[in-house]
Amino acid sequence: MIALHGIGRYYKTDGAGVGALVDITMNIHAGEFVAIMGPSGSGKTTLMNILGCLDRPTGGEYVFAGLPIHDADAEERARLRREVFGLVFQNYNLLTLATARENVEVPAIYAGANKRRRRARAARLLSELGLRERMDHRPGELSGGEQQRVAIARALMNGGRVLLADEPTGSLDSRSGREVMGRLASLANGGHTVIVVTHDPGVAAYAKRTIELLDGRVVADSGSGTDRDLRTRQMPADSQKVQPGEGGVRTLLQSFRESASTAFRVLQGNGLRTALTLLGIVIGIVSVTVMMGAAEGARRAILAAVQELGSPQLVVMPVSHVDPDGRRPPPLTIEDAVAISRQVPHVVSAVPEIDTTFFVQGTALSLVGTTVQGLREAELQLVNGVFFTDQEDANHDAVVLLDGREAEELFGNADNALGKYLSLNGANHQVIGVLKRGERKRWGFGEDESYVPYRTSDVRLEKHFATSRINVRYSNARHLDSVRDGVSQVLTQQRGAADFTIQDFAEWIAATQRIASVTTWLFGAIGGVSLVVAGVGVMNIMLASVAERTREIGLRMATGARQRDIMLQFVCESIVVTGIGGIGGLIVAGAVGRLLIALAPNMPQELFFADPESLVVFTPGILLTGLSAAMLTGLIFGFAPARRAARMDPVVALAAH
Repeated sequence: MIALHGIGRYYKTDGAGVGALVDITMNIHAGEFVAIMGPSGSGKTTLMNILGCLDRPTGGEYVFAGLPIHDADAEERARLRREVFGLVFQNYNLLTLATARENVEVPAIYAGANKRRRRARAARLLSELGLRERMDHRPGELSGGEQQRVAIARALMNGGRVLLADEPTGSLDSRSGREVMGRLASLANGGHTVIVVTHDPGVAAYAKRTIELLDGRVVADSGSGTDRDLRTRQMPADSQKVQPGEGGVRTLLQSFRESASTAFRVLQGNGLRTALTLLGIVIGIVSVTVMMGAAEGARRAILAAVQELGSPQLVVMPVSHVDPDGRRPPPLTIEDAVAISRQVPHVVSAVPEIDTTFFVQGTALSLVGTTVQGLREAELQLVNGVFFTDQEDANHDAVVLLDGREAEELFGNADNALGKYLSLNGANHQVIGVLKRGERKRWGFGEDESYVPYRTSDVRLEKHFATSRINVRYSNARHLDSVRDGVSQVLTQQRGAADFTIQDFAEWIAATQRIASVTTWLFGAIGGVSLVVAGVGVMNIMLASVAERTREIGLRMATGARQRDIMLQFVCESIVVTGIGGIGGLIVAGAVGRLLIALAPNMPQELFFADPESLVVFTPGILLTGLSAAMLTGLIFGFAPARRAARMDPVVALAAH
């Protein structure tokens, strides 16, 4: 079964080569019980590591069942450890956070075995070894002898065709030691090939053959094990032995599930460290999600404003610069608006407006001079009183429609305001109507406004106008270019110069939406910085975890884990912790969003649009993005620690303390 020819293992120390094994040549037959003896430093453990495919010889040939192991790659050697060799160690090497049964199942997990079958197999092996009542106990709850029996059961999990035991009684009392060696002898008699490394002659006495090493060389060999019993001995049929998985997606998903389960167990075992890591992820996800929610709220408010505007609209305004003589262009007039409505095709209405601001009794009054048509298009709602009429507009009547908020500030309430007078530019204006508080229909968002007839503002308040404009509504967006050209042509002819600008409100909306998109990315980037910082924390924690669990990594490799299994294990742990942090972050972000909305009425109105509910909006896409960002952070920042773990030398890892 095993043929070694000229095997050597050399290490470099201070530039010089040191031979741990020198020209080892031997054959070991199937079913033999062999003891490899020698003093400390004789090379017996190095030989066992090479036999068990944990280490590679630096010279010579190692052939197992016709397969040249000395040329095998890491994947093939991991397969042999998983399916052929079972290792039993002096210090047991059990997973401290797993139960006895879970420890026994480890090799079958890496073989991709069915969960139900491997659990049944592990339970049967433990029962046969006298641990039926102890299989759900963790290593810390078991005696040394019980732990070593768990290790033997683990070695047999995938069949254990060849059992390799390194000083299996070294940490046991004499009674437990005799019990363990009796078990190994029984397994050898049952057809297993058993190789025991020991320095104890009493342990070696259980074997049928003894090979002695000294200074890395074979100095004695009691026989080749060719007696009649050995020639007729066969491995027992074992219908309960777990079968390897078939590979593919199903096995990969099973591996991921097992890795995630192990990750939860490890994270629970390091509660404080896990909590601190989660806190960083939660903060990062809250930052990203709330920022994106705020940007989404702004986008929705803009779309709502577009819908409220109704038909497409242009805004015509005089140019703001002065000519070389220091003169400003004259304001737009109602005659300009009439010319546009009569001469430009597809125009629905052309409403002239003047904006101004007065301070009345310490209150800033935002005043808009508009026509009756402008009032209708603004869709204003009265709390009390009436709207002004076309006749009042034509007569320059000093009347005013007062905003509800401003009415409360000036007169206490809407009822008190009705019929009262306001002094504006030296003229008393009577309040004939009070508007619903916070009306914003004209622009979809903005400040509260009061209204006076256009001609009244043009004549009585002309010295205070800040901006004049004409709001031009047209029938369909496809007429935009023709309407724009028509307005420009009519006004140039009407005013004698092109001293005006035409703003397309749809273009303004599109530009604002682009700004909202940029803001979304900017806010996301700001939140992403927090997430990156949290990711660095995850990487540090995972690197510390790899360093602390080096021996565990070596054990997993010894029981058949491939490099990809180790990498998957640690990547899963990183993704699990960031995924949990991501879910927690989304919950906290939702609470923050609701809190901001609840506080919106007490905030300056400039901080949000018409509906406070639009302050922060969480869509399924935003929530999914937040969770995906968290898990992607785990994948990216967990990769380097996982790669370091996967590239460990199993022999070096097992020797770690």
